[in-house]
Amino acid sequence: MKLLFVASELAPLAQTGGLGDAVAGLAAALVARGHAVTCVLPAYRSLLAHPECPALASEPGPQLSGVPGPLRWLRGTLESGAGLCLFDAPGLYTGDQLYGEPDQQVLRFASLARAAASLAVEECPDVLVAHDWHAALAPACLRTIFDAGPGRAVATVQVIHNNAHQGRFQASAMAQTGLPAELFQPEGLEFFGDLCLLKGGLLFADRIVAVSPQYAEELRTPAQGNGLEGVYNSRAHLLYGIANGIDTQRYDPSTDAELPARFSALEIEGRAQCRKALLQQLRLDVPASGLFLTAIGRFAEQKGWDVLADALPHLVAAGASIALLGDGDAEISTRLRAAANRASQRIHLSIGWNEPMARRLYGGADAVLVPSRFEPCGLVQLLAQRYGCLPIAHRVGGLVDTIRDGETGVLFSPLSTRELVKATLRGAALVAQRGEAALSQDLASLDVSWTEPARLWETLLLAAAEEARVRAGG
Repeated sequence: MKLLFVASELAPLAQTGGLGDAVAGLAAALVARGHAVTCVLPAYRSLLAHPECPALASEPGPQLSGVPGPLRWLRGTLESGAGLCLFDAPGLYTGDQLYGEPDQQVLRFASLARAAASLAVEECPDVLVAHDWHAALAPACLRTIFDAGPGRAVATVQVIHNNAHQGRFQASAMAQTGLPAELFQPEGLEFFGDLCLLKGGLLFADRIVAVSPQYAEELRTPAQGNGLEGVYNSRAHLLYGIANGIDTQRYDPSTDAELPARFSALEIEGRAQCRKALLQQLRLDVPASGLFLTAIGRFAEQKGWDVLADALPHLVAAGASIALLGDGDAEISTRLRAAANRASQRIHLSIGWNEPMARRLYGGADAVLVPSRFEPCGLVQLLAQRYGCLPIAHRVGGLVDTIRDGETGVLFSPLSTRELVKATLRGAALVAQRGEAALSQDLASLDVSWTEPARLWETLLLAAAEEARVRAGG
């Protein structure tokens, strides 16, 4: 198949979080299965300056009303073999930030979507895959302003990485989309008086794919639908869930130079050295069995760090030593810092993102705490399993699909300090029952790669492409 990915992020060239990892990982996995994938992104100045940006050739871009030119495409080839096609529009993607000021967002990403739809009409890929709200107008463009001729044969898929971000703007921004004004109504892009870009993908795509099966179900509820649950329910026959994988070559404890000692599922002994070295490096007391804990990521209520902050003194009282790494909400940071100051020999806090340290934490801790309020898929639990670290997670979203409770992790519900502490103690008991080395070996043996997700994606994309060919009379 010939596939066109449209996204705002792509690891490692342009990313602020897990979206870039997911887009890059899926693209590479589909290339490995023999498909031709081209990733369409904005020509961010920071991306062009990235040391891993490939050599790029310039060619004329589309003509878009309301977007000052000259517009051009910058094309290259990624290390994975996927193509890279950057939409360069003067004035739209300046500065170092990927997303810029709120009043710039509609024109930035509506222009990207229109340009990608125009490219699809010219190049006729089998499927255009739109990732999150930034690309969601591309399916709408193909089924409205380009819904004739070769464009009808292009299937479209809308991917939901995080429904909490829907691309909502004031109604006056509709004029910047380049779409017919009559689409601004409840059965179109209007959403409680606002413009909602994500609805463009939800209403017009041939398939909607959430990044885990459990999250696909949750999107149909008020708790996670965030006002769009009616749309998800009306199109439930087109809604699927496929959990993400991770890049198991990039994240490989048998070759990871950041670890004090390398190890694998076949030779797990080095993990004990990693644990000992990490405790010494962080100057933490040796914890009770199974209670060297870590938590890694963004300090945010979505990630449950407020609940974790409340749990810290109880975990310390139970004999835990805890390494915390991340940044984000200032109030949560203050609470974590206060807890670390009160128990400096039991809690180590590192504020600011440090990937080498994150890998050492996965490679040395007994368990990682993942108390997310919602989690479309999640990477932390997959990375932890890859490095032989037991995930202890709230029973929600992709955490449910990637953790077997009592086997490959511990799940708990509801989200509360009490239940988090109880689950952590269950994790310690699991370590004692199965043995630290044996449990880590079992976790590191899991297939958390993109192999199975890519196979499921391939099946879905083939079906969508065949339907589009029938629609076009082919």
